[in-house]
Amino acid sequence: MNPEKDFAPLTPNIVRALNDKLYEKRKVAALEIEKLVREFVAQNNTVQIKHVIQTLSQEFALSQHPHSRKGGLIGLAACSIALGKDSGLYLKELIEPVLTCFNDADSRLRYYACEALYNIVKVARGAVLPHFNVLFDGLSKLAADPDPNVKSGSELLDRLLKCILSAGPSACVRRDAPGPSPA
Repeated sequence: MNPEKDFAPLTPNIVRALNDKLYEKRKVAALEIEKLVREFVAQNNTVQIKHVIQTLSQEFALSQHPHSRKGGLIGLAACSIALGKDSGLYLKELIEPVLTCFNDADSRLRYYACEALYNIVKVARGAVLPHFNVLFDGLSKLAADPDPNVKSGSELLDRLLKCILSAGPSACVRRDAPGPSPA
């Protein structure tokens, strides 16, 4: 990752924390991203929202560096949380890089991808239905994952998707229900 590159509107502190090896620092960056995106939502600034998502996808989630990929995943989930009901407008951009990380050689990264997608789906609910085929394809690959944490994360995501399909998008997850915890 080029340290000279301008990642605005992400601050240098957010960028540094997203690249950190410690989960706690990446989590702090995600909370800052969530605040930033909430401000853009309040201002109806779709250009900046798209730019943040694109930066998190291309520069972080699809990076060659594992810590950057982990930071990108948690950042994309934070965007979805901040977008709330509007997350459906950006689902393709939020989901695609996460699904790409399902194929990562690092099992922890695959787990973080499950966690990120769980949080995206939890917020978007019924809006994910048009993306069901790609979600199902991604989940089917993880169902046989040799890592028990990845398998557990994929099972939680699978249950959430089944609930959305069968019971309707608003009946599945309480707002205070915890998602998968970091491994």
